[in-house]
Amino acid sequence: MAQKNIFTWTSLGFLCVLILAMSFGAYYYTEYIKYQQLYSKTLRELQKYDRYVFVNILIDYGNSTKEWHNNTLIVRGADLLNATRIVSEVNYTRGTYGAFVTHINFVGGDPNTYWLWYSWNSTSSNWDFGPVACDAHILSEGEIVAWIYTKF
Repeated sequence: MAQKNIFTWTSLGFLCVLILAMSFGAYYYTEYIKYQQLYSKTLRELQKYDRYVFVNILIDYGNSTKEWHNNTLIVRGADLLNATRIVSEVNYTRGTYGAFVTHINFVGGDPNTYWLWYSWNSTSSNWDFGPVACDAHILSEGEIVAWIYTKF
């Protein structure tokens, strides 16, 4: 009788362990499926951004007012003028050398004061003067640019 009792309790213990193991297995399998679906969804979302780049744009109004537009999403291959037009109201004229910005967010037109653009040089930790017209400068991923209203 004692052997039958030990066998019954041992079998019951193994059955409990088996049920517990199956529960853990089912739980982790459903979690695996859930995260696999989330991963697939995330990959699909990221593929949308393949045609876009993120840039950071600073607008310095020359009176201690600065406006940052961080992580601005623009179409890959867009120029600085178009990126600036996404984040602000821009007036400009086209000349022989390209676009010349006259007003940003209705600021501009003061005598001897002009909108100049700069690019952040992470190597020298300095702002570099824009070497071409703003409509000729194609922005790249993570680039940091600034528009500064400068008096001469």
